Amino acid sequence: MAGLALQAACGPAGSGSVSISPASACRPLAVQPQQETLAASTAPTSGFALRQLTHPVGITLDRDGSSVWVLATGIDTVMHVQPSGVSTDFKLPISELGIQLSQAQDGTVWFPEQFRGAVGAIGPDGSVQECKLPGKAREPMSTSVATDGSVWVAAGSTVDRLVGGRFTEYPAGVASAETVEVLADPVGGAWFTMHGTPQLGRVSAQGDVQLTPIGGSGSSIGLLATSDGAVWVADFGGDRVVRVAADRSVTEFKTSAGAKPQSFALGPGGVLWLTESGSNHLGRIRGGRVDEAIATGDWPDHLAITGEGWAWFTEFNDDRLGRVRLPTA
Repeated sequence: MAGLALQAACGPAGSGSVSISPASACRPLAVQPQQETLAASTAPTSGFALRQLTHPVGITLDRDGSSVWVLATGIDTVMHVQPSGVSTDFKLPISELGIQLSQAQDGTVWFPEQFRGAVGAIGPDGSVQECKLPGKAREPMSTSVATDGSVWVAAGSTVDRLVGGRFTEYPAGVASAETVEVLADPVGGAWFTMHGTPQLGRVSAQGDVQLTPIGGSGSSIGLLATSDGAVWVADFGGDRVVRVAADRSVTEFKTSAGAKPQSFALGPGGVLWLTESGSNHLGRIRGGRVDEAIATGDWPDHLAITGEGWAWFTEFNDDRLGRVRLPTA
């Protein structure tokens, strides 16, 4: 750990020009789910082999606590994968899915459709709908569902909020930057990372934006909020992990050179785990440092961990879905 202890000059960026879509943006989408059984894979870690050019990216744990939902970006498919390897696949129109999806408390899964300028939703009954973002040339990258059921979307230079079928669009506060991942805050509003500025953003439900300087590359991806009020940020381009405390003080943890951290999840004992895409490892933070604890296949992208300590992770270049039991100590 390098004790940056940067005192974040957390300043309001203002609300900018807030735009609300005038009519419901959501329509049913005809998708027929298909079931397949994935082949077990053992090298270099246990898991499942996916079809060639599946290119899995985002992953989120299902509310059942054991299965996962996966963004198969290369084949425009959202997959619901059981520990047995049985997968229910939702093949979508050509959409170039984004990088992260999320699940609401009612079980609905929300996913970004980058090239369709929309977010999709798979209901508990398997029905699918699509909600078009307002404006043109929108490329949503990630979603996060709040406890009230509203859906936050990172979409280019804005963060959008979907409520009752209508989007409200909030400028991110830095015109030259693009939002990457978004994370609903349990107390309201949402956090977001950006490419193009070394800052962590937060938008309130009213559209007020605050930016916290975090240093580094200005190319951040994953987010994780912890019960102590801190937010963790993966500085992908800077080979760092950053912890922004509740008082907005900043501490950095250096990874190995070229590690390119992307995604976080909490494991057994509250240990923070992360994907290191560039070095092909799952890392963990303990004792004030980042350890490269588990070797993976090529380009581990995003990560989810069950309550029983099973880590699921996507391997983009190897077209694999890893599933390993994490150490308890």
